Amino acid sequence: MAMTRFEKIFVNRERKGQRNIQKVRSRLDQLPVENLHNTLELGCGIGSVSAFLSEDYQMSVIGTDFDPAQIEIAKRTHPEKDGLRYQIEDASNLSFEDGYFDLVVSQNVFHHVPNWKGAVHEVSRVLTTGGYFLWFDLTFPKFIVELFQPFVKNYGLYTFEAIMSQFVENRLKELHHERSLFAHHLVFQKIG
Repeated sequence: MAMTRFEKIFVNRERKGQRNIQKVRSRLDQLPVENLHNTLELGCGIGSVSAFLSEDYQMSVIGTDFDPAQIEIAKRTHPEKDGLRYQIEDASNLSFEDGYFDLVVSQNVFHHVPNWKGAVHEVSRVLTTGGYFLWFDLTFPKFIVELFQPFVKNYGLYTFEAIMSQFVENRLKELHHERSLFAHHLVFQKIG
């Protein structure tokens, strides 16, 4: 789902991009980055994290976003080059082949995806066995989900238990979890 103008003002700030980079860097410090070559960023926005992964870790990165305007900004802000490209994608219906990526990164994206269960499936499908998934996002209390689900069609609403069930069902094993109120930072590995 494309973000509102207000949401773009908030998420497209340089300071927000730097915080996102720091979160990703702290998780990558725990992983065998020398084995991570093909990387997918879901919801890349203006491309700060994708460019960082390409430049600092020499990964081949594809930054994707559902919003064509965000992709255009990413291309202007962090131009495409060898090891960095952008494309418009629906996280719940990706165009990539099975098992192509060693690493998938998603920061605050799934709550913008109405078919978040489909997005979990797609991440597992495009991730190679043994590959890693960095998921930073929000979950909601059960009463919020039950109250707003009938009215909210363009956002993903899920409890922590519901989305974790989907991760497990799609062979994503939790390796690390940090939580602050409704925000979660999780690292998964795809198992066979």
